[in-house]
Amino acid sequence: MKHKYPVVGHVEDVDGALWGVRDVRGTKHGFDLLFGSPVSRFGSYVSGLPRLIATQPLVDFWEKNRTKHNGLLFDLPAGRTTLKRVRSRLGFHYFEDTSEFFTERFDDLKTLSTREFTVRHNVHAGLVSDTRLKIVGRRARHLGWWHEPKALEVLRSNVPLRVVGEKLGISISQAHRLRNRVREEDRAVREWELAA
Repeated sequence: MKHKYPVVGHVEDVDGALWGVRDVRGTKHGFDLLFGSPVSRFGSYVSGLPRLIATQPLVDFWEKNRTKHNGLLFDLPAGRTTLKRVRSRLGFHYFEDTSEFFTERFDDLKTLSTREFTVRHNVHAGLVSDTRLKIVGRRARHLGWWHEPKALEVLRSNVPLRVVGEKLGISISQAHRLRNRVREEDRAVREWELAA
């Protein structure tokens, strides 16, 4: 009787165990998912349906994207339960991995803006904001911070709002509001000086 899933090759998994490859599924991430049967110590194949083989490219993919929570970790041609089972066996756990990732970068989390952290560490901005709030707490500037000479110089300049936002670490809409307030205050001071 012909086997439904014939062996098409052999591969070692990340633990060094030999597997008979029975199914190869291409991914859009530049590597193949391999399914097969482990080879027993007697040289025969363990019976049953082909199982996902934990290859180094698969582990590298999960390691590289361990803080992604947008479905990318499971964007592979296999069932979610199958992928979860292998991730669990390999020690991947999204919440623990994310916690470890941010703990390793705690100083940057405290000092860099969300945008700077996102660019430096290739992490989604929403995740950075949420994690900073949980770990560091609220980071609010003191009231009237924008009245400091350096901030006023930037707000009074004629550079685009995008540049103002980048220099002050604020959004374009906040840069617009603050620039308008500074201009209104400057106008009020000039009118008061003319009236005096």
